[in-house]
Amino acid sequence: MNDSVYDKNRELQRKLDHFIKQARANEKKQELYETFGFEIIGASNPKQLRDLLLSRSVARFQLLDMVLCLVDHQKDADRLFFEHDEEARLGLANKLLILDAIKDVELIQSLTVIPLLGAEALTRYRWMINDLKCRDQVKSAAFFPLLRSNQVIGAMMLLSQDPHRYQKGIGTLFLQKLSAMTAVAIENCLNQQRIKEISYQDVLTQAYNRRYFDLRFKDEIARCVRWDDDLICMFLDVDHFKKVNDNYGHQTGDSVLRHMVNLIKEQVRSCDIVARYGGEEFVVALPSTTLHAAHEIAERLRKAIYSSAIILHDKQLNVSVSIGMASLRDLSISLQHDADFICTALLDRADKALYEAKEGGRNQVAVYTNPIL
Repeated sequence: MNDSVYDKNRELQRKLDHFIKQARANEKKQELYETFGFEIIGASNPKQLRDLLLSRSVARFQLLDMVLCLVDHQKDADRLFFEHDEEARLGLANKLLILDAIKDVELIQSLTVIPLLGAEALTRYRWMINDLKCRDQVKSAAFFPLLRSNQVIGAMMLLSQDPHRYQKGIGTLFLQKLSAMTAVAIENCLNQQRIKEISYQDVLTQAYNRRYFDLRFKDEIARCVRWDDDLICMFLDVDHFKKVNDNYGHQTGDSVLRHMVNLIKEQVRSCDIVARYGGEEFVVALPSTTLHAAHEIAERLRKAIYSSAIILHDKQLNVSVSIGMASLRDLSISLQHDADFICTALLDRADKALYEAKEGGRNQVAVYTNPIL
């Protein structure tokens, strides 16, 4: 009898020890997820949030990989997350999937509001991992929707090499909390960046303003110097713009500037910087671009502006632009100087090239060349 009671007590003790151990493990797990959740909520910009979700989470939670899928309702998610960081864009292209609200409607409609674990998640959302290099190593997966105001704004897929890690029927409370905090973090971070960008935009043309250009230009110069890339600075000025204002009025002049910015944006990449520098003068920075390629872009742009008429009631108005360009690589003698010095020198050279284009008859492209002493 005593042996029987003793055995029962030992069994109860083992179960109690197991429950205590499991409870402590759950406490640590909860602390891990909550700490990470607070980190992503506190992300100050989309780049920081992107790195937290797609890079640090993999190590933090011992994952094989993670895929984030976002519905791009405002058509700006790719730019906000990557901006001018082409290296990150290439490295994370298969981990951050951005769905167009119209073109990818079928994929968006397939995103369930219910978490899925195990084989069902892998089967139903195989398209989320098809382009990953590690796709053949994935043995189990957890799919969680990202919801805001009862609307699916995306989904996250956690991937593991362990076939038993994510199985149908296991508890998902911690991961559901994490996905909820991820949805809040993404919405808040993108909205904050949108608000910040409004302060960086020229109200009339929606190009960036000079303040933003100066900040970004220095960053791009530092990056191109570090990677031994070229960078082209391009000044554009509307020819005889004062006559446009005098003959047709300032509203027409405003339309000309807006029209020109739209044409510029059509010719350059999303990572290039288009800014209104003052009055009718605009500046474009083309990082990681050769002078030859930039010259082709400038010529296409010049021709597009000259051949594109602005309709004014029953009349057509054609304008032309003069363009001056300078190359960072031609400043190699000065690369020991800081970004501020290089920035000033490059802008000065592009401005001098613009003056040459004006003096040469306007409606042309001029490239700064070192004067022969």
